[in-house]
Amino acid sequence: MSARGGRAAGEAGRAPVDSLPGECDGGATPLTRAVALAGAVLLYGLVVGLQYGTATWHLPSVLVAVPAVVALAFGPPVIVGAAAVAVGTRWVFTGSEPGRTGAAVGTTAVILGIAVLGCFVVRRRERAAARLVSVATVAETAQRAVLRPLPAAVGPYAVAAAYRAAARYARIGGDLYAVADTPSGLRTLIGDVRGKGLDAVATAAVVLGAFHEAVLDAPSLGALAGRLDTSLRRYLTDPESFVTAFLLEAASDGTVRGLSCGHPAPLLLHGAAVRELPVRPGLPLGLRDGEAPPGASAEAPVTHLAPGDTLLLYTDGLAEARDRSGAFYPLPARLAACAGLPPQELVDRLQQDAHAFAGGTEDDAALLALTWHLRPPAD
Repeated sequence: MSARGGRAAGEAGRAPVDSLPGECDGGATPLTRAVALAGAVLLYGLVVGLQYGTATWHLPSVLVAVPAVVALAFGPPVIVGAAAVAVGTRWVFTGSEPGRTGAAVGTTAVILGIAVLGCFVVRRRERAAARLVSVATVAETAQRAVLRPLPAAVGPYAVAAAYRAAARYARIGGDLYAVADTPSGLRTLIGDVRGKGLDAVATAAVVLGAFHEAVLDAPSLGALAGRLDTSLRRYLTDPESFVTAFLLEAASDGTVRGLSCGHPAPLLLHGAAVRELPVRPGLPLGLRDGEAPPGASAEAPVTHLAPGDTLLLYTDGLAEARDRSGAFYPLPARLAACAGLPPQELVDRLQQDAHAFAGGTEDDAALLALTWHLRPPAD
């Protein structure tokens, strides 16, 4: 088979660096700027209105708050401008208040002091934001190296993936997927690491690295699972840690065989009918003790696809999503409703639908869809 170019799949769960609101732009989102500007204008209007609209309520000292409020969302030029307006207004007030020059001098000193302090704080905030952008860029690059973008097609199979990490702004978590074009056909991996956080990401990276190293020359799915298991057990320090996974091998003629390592079987979408691929359950990676002996394999019987059939591989973050009543996400029914959709549109719709169904994300969720065509799909 040959991998074909096209739009890379698997970008749905991505949080690009330039989309991180507030944290990467010094905290000044458009809403923050609007609120700060409105607050400064209201304060200024209040002081001026009381000064000229009443005979008893004069609060010129409140002008010191104007540059302070502006500093919440704007840089030094705007802070200096706000301070200049506040100082000028204070001295205009002094012209109608004989004997209050000393108070005006004091207010001016405070305004200028706040402006200087505000500029200093803003510069510190901008430098911190720049450092965060740098760190986020490195993290984004590292995450993309671990969870590689997929080709849009491999031979006669259209390929698409979607991923939503539970951690805010993360691109990956403890779920994983990979695709490889091999002499035996298209081989895919989907898995779910026990646990969460950085440890789960590190474990996922080990499994993905082992997959890419072994997938081309492993003679069978059982041998491939054995090599993944050996690599993982060499890395793991917790004897109770493991990774559930499903390995799939799809030939160019539409014949498919799979191997379960404690992971749910893929769903087959044929027309508007959905059924689960027949699979014998096997032990997760990390608990298999290498390649299973002959006769003990959990490799599934061969399945023959029809043109247009779609296989959906998924993790439990999708299948076990619950709504407020505790009901599970009805994945087979929702998949059937996606009949006829291209793979990328299908996985994107399911991901968004499950997220809305559960009212948010509490667990990582990965989806991988393969659609078989008699001929390689067009770019």
